[in-house]
Amino acid sequence: MQKTSRNSIIRKVARRVGNALMVTVLVLSIANLLYMSNQMKEEIKTELDLVTLLSAAKVNDWSNRLQGVTVDIADTLSGLETLDQVTVTKVLNKYAQHHDDFFFLYVATEEGDMYMARGVHFAAGMDARKRGWYKQAKSAGHTIITDPYMSATRNDVMLATAATPIFFGTKMVGVVGIDADVTTINEYVNALSFKDGAYGFLIDTQGNIIAHKNQDYMPTVDAVTNVNDVMPELKDIISKPGSKLVSGKDFEGTSMVYATSRLENSKWTVGVAYPKKNLLKALDKGIRICLITAIICVLLAIGDIRGAVRKMLTPVEKINPVLDGVLRGDFSVPVEISKEEDELGQLQQKLVYIIEKLGEIIAEQKHVLGEMENGNLIVEDIESLPGELNGISTSVNSIKETFNDIISDIQFSAINLQSYAMGINETSDIDEMKAIFEELSAEANALMEKTSRFITMPGGPVPVDYKDDDDTNGEIDEYRDDF
Repeated sequence: MQKTSRNSIIRKVARRVGNALMVTVLVLSIANLLYMSNQMKEEIKTELDLVTLLSAAKVNDWSNRLQGVTVDIADTLSGLETLDQVTVTKVLNKYAQHHDDFFFLYVATEEGDMYMARGVHFAAGMDARKRGWYKQAKSAGHTIITDPYMSATRNDVMLATAATPIFFGTKMVGVVGIDADVTTINEYVNALSFKDGAYGFLIDTQGNIIAHKNQDYMPTVDAVTNVNDVMPELKDIISKPGSKLVSGKDFEGTSMVYATSRLENSKWTVGVAYPKKNLLKALDKGIRICLITAIICVLLAIGDIRGAVRKMLTPVEKINPVLDGVLRGDFSVPVEISKEEDELGQLQQKLVYIIEKLGEIIAEQKHVLGEMENGNLIVEDIESLPGELNGISTSVNSIKETFNDIISDIQFSAINLQSYAMGINETSDIDEMKAIFEELSAEANALMEKTSRFITMPGGPVPVDYKDDDDTNGEIDEYRDDF
């Protein structure tokens, strides 16, 4: 009976181990991927937070620059303790010469006067004290930056104002203001260094977009764009900047990941949009590396397991030729005894012992039966065997003993027959001859009785009791062979 390669133990063990390893590696890979995914999300969040913070820092530099100028002007005027037109205009023009990018520089007083740099005149009939920037600075008591608004002097531009209150001692006497065109802010934001398709955007305290890559979102004299109208998915990170990352499609239909941060001075919100595909590239790379590593580990493990199983099965492989010989009735096939002390080594050693013992038993039985066949019924008995095998030695020994008894009886009966024959030759008395034949019949019946348990042919000879036969009438019947 030959084994097939498909059903070999090595293949079965390798297949089972391979399946177990595949499941294990799959579970570990999934767990690792989930962990990697979470870790990468954290890393991505950290990276976007850093980019956002850098962007916020640059926007803060811009706002701090505006505030620095207003504070310097306010401190200068506070030191001079005068707000007359000549002095104020001189100070404003001095700073305006060094800051061409500022749209307007001006001072408004508590008396309602309004002085502007570069010879610009404030809109006639307009009370600066009622403007939002004036009220906010006066109420706050420190420098503020307003949300974009329509200029009272130029109704064709949207401005953002940095305003600082002027104090003479503890008394607030006016406000210094600097206007910056919102377009300038957008250029400043777009000039920030972004890579791989990322871009920044700026949102004021009302949720209106100040700066954005999409020019359609930019504020105009006619309308402003609220972020909740065009990017409602950003609602949570606008209200709570830096809390988390959100995903969504931008104005071009590109899937983006968004992060936000709050500007400290203006309370504006700066945001960064990062292409989601760039983030997935790193995750996909991690997944591929993980899967390739897992496959290599599985293949190496299966190869190692196959080698280990093959080595462990060496004792079994060595015993197979011996078992094949036993199936053919050949107990002479030699076997190399394994010195391994594991279960398979012990199994081989025990199988070899059993085969050798069976060979000895068969050889001993062959010897005993051969001697009996040659007429030697006094050959030594077969030694007792362990367990149920003892029945074999007992049966062979019993057969030898039984045949020995039968042959002895036959030999004894032959001697008696010889004696009876001599007696018949020496007498002519019918009664005496009858008695001799009765004794012969009894002797034959006794012999037949001993051999009756042996089946030699259907029916077999039937012993006849001449002594108890009522039909003899004193005469000797012939020997009957009933079949």
